[in-house]
Amino acid sequence: MQVTLGALLLTLGVLGGRLAQGTRERFFPETGQTVREPFLSFFEAHGGLNFFGYPITPAIPEPPYQIQCFQNACLRWDPLAPSDQAVQPLPVAEAMGLGSPPIPPQQIPMGRPFRRYIPETGHTVSGMFLAFWLRHGGAKLIGNPITEPYVENGRPVQVFQRMKLIWDPTEQAVRPMGLGESYARTRGLNPRVPPRILQTSSALQVRIAIRRPVLAVGDLQTILVFVTDEENQPVPRARVRIHIPGHDPLLLETDEAGLAEGNFIVRALPSGSLVEVHVTASDGLRQAEAFSSFRIWP
Repeated sequence: MQVTLGALLLTLGVLGGRLAQGTRERFFPETGQTVREPFLSFFEAHGGLNFFGYPITPAIPEPPYQIQCFQNACLRWDPLAPSDQAVQPLPVAEAMGLGSPPIPPQQIPMGRPFRRYIPETGHTVSGMFLAFWLRHGGAKLIGNPITEPYVENGRPVQVFQRMKLIWDPTEQAVRPMGLGESYARTRGLNPRVPPRILQTSSALQVRIAIRRPVLAVGDLQTILVFVTDEENQPVPRARVRIHIPGHDPLLLETDEAGLAEGNFIVRALPSGSLVEVHVTASDGLRQAEAFSSFRIWP
C-alpha cells in the first residue's frame, strides 16, 4: 500500500509538473488579458513588456494559426513550423500599407558612417534606429525598414515591416510605438487599452530656422526656434536646448510668440563639413525635438 501510494503521488507530481509547464501563463490586470504558451516564452525572451507592451487581445484562432496582439506588435503561432520558428511577429506595418517607395541605389544618401542600405526593401536604416534594430533582432524580429526616417509630432520615427520606432527624447532612447493596437483596430479585434497605459506622443511641435545655411569658420550663426502646441498656437516660456557639435549647448526660453533665438561663433571645422543642429524643447509636461543643419564653406 505504501509503495502504491508513493507511486501514485510520484505519478501525480510528474503529471502536475507537465500540466503546469504546458499551461504556463501570465495575467496582466492593466488590460485584463492573459498571455499563455507558446506566446509567453517568446514574449519574455524578446524584451517582454518594455518591447512589446501590454497584451491587448486574447489569443485568437485563425486556423491553423493563432494570433495575439500587444500594444506595439502582433504575434502569430504556426503549429506546423519548426519549434524555434513557430512564434513570429506579424508584418503588421506592411499589411496596413505604411511603406513608402524604395530608394534607387544610386540615390542612397551618404555621408554618415553608421548607415546601412537594405536591398530587400530598398530603404536605409542608420544612427539610433540602426543601433536599436541590430540590438533587437534586426529583420527577424522588427523586420526591414519600409520607410526612411521622418518627423512625426516633432520626433523622428521610422517604420519597419513589423514595428514602428520612435526616438524618445525624454528617455534619450529609441522605443516601439503602438502599431499593434492600430493593427488590431483595423482588423476589428477590439483591443482593450485603458487610457492610463496609453503611450501618448508629444503634442509640442518644434521648427528650426537657420539664418545662414552656408558660412565660414569664425562667422556668426543664428538659430531661430519656434515652439507651438497641438493647435499650432505659440508656447511661451518653453525651455529650449540647442546642441551644435563642437560647441557648448545653448539654453534658451521662448518668448510670448513662442520664439527663441540663439547666436554663436562657428569654431574651426573642416571646409565642407555638414554641421547637424539638434533642438529639444519642453514646457515642463511635454517634450519634442527637431533637427536641421548648415555647411562650412570654404
